[in-house]
Amino acid sequence: MKYLIMSLIIVLGCIKKKDNKTIQATKTLITKEINRDKQYTYVVSVTTYTPYELYINEMPAEKDYDAGSNTAIEINPYLLGNGKHTIRLKLLPQKGESTVDLENLEMSHFELVKVIKNNKTGRGLKYNEEIMKLILPPMPTPLPFIEMKWEIEIKDLPYQLEGWSKSKIFKEEDSLEVMKQVLEYYKELKNILNAGDTLEWKKRTTNKRSEIWTVVYEKKSNFDENWKSILSEIKEESKGNMLPLEDYELKFYANGRVVSLERRETDFFEDIEVNIKGWNALIFNDEGSIYSIGTKLHMPANSDTFEIIR
Repeated sequence: MKYLIMSLIIVLGCIKKKDNKTIQATKTLITKEINRDKQYTYVVSVTTYTPYELYINEMPAEKDYDAGSNTAIEINPYLLGNGKHTIRLKLLPQKGESTVDLENLEMSHFELVKVIKNNKTGRGLKYNEEIMKLILPPMPTPLPFIEMKWEIEIKDLPYQLEGWSKSKIFKEEDSLEVMKQVLEYYKELKNILNAGDTLEWKKRTTNKRSEIWTVVYEKKSNFDENWKSILSEIKEESKGNMLPLEDYELKFYANGRVVSLERRETDFFEDIEVNIKGWNALIFNDEGSIYSIGTKLHMPANSDTFEIIR
């Protein structure tokens, strides 16, 4: 049983009036640098006292299973361009409870916000404009979860990405066969990371980085330094420290176009009292600190091989 708010439609933007070989390939995929006044970033502002999952276009923007959160989640990485988009929010009980707490629900609130970077420094906000409140429904009786969905339309993003828009669609009823393929690819990635093979990791993630740097309006002059930092982590932290691929489940996102392996719920992990539910299965332990490497796969059209897309 659940609550489902009817889709709300709002037009945004009228308010106020595959090459993976080298860094040069990445630069050719990035759109031309965009005037700072047009670098719009959409954010879901969160204040909640209950665990939740937030999906943008059926891609997981956040999964937080702790008791409370006060944060802002940038959703541009899940907005491939202008057009209609969906926001889905699922509220869950706290650990050890069977239903969502009424009092915690009443204190929680979510808003969709549009922000622009500071025009001079690029840091902070030039302005912060609330687009819509994501209204939570009243809950007359305790429920095991509450789910809402909204539809929005955005018209002012200055970029257009292919992302997973043309990727092959996998069905959950084919999970066993898909799992075999996904697991084999994850094993390859784990071996690459454990070997500290920075060249191969860069090759596998170039398209992902290209799209991410586009949506966050990263300067091209920062690309080399960004790669240096990313690859340094692979060489110095994950090398020799990757943990076994185990206790995971296959997840389908973006209406079957994106897949990943995620860990199941835990009370303890690596002798640490922590719940790693929802973490990507690629995890390393660096001197007692554990890290998950966010990795979601898609299979481009006319291909039979998975690639990292987020």
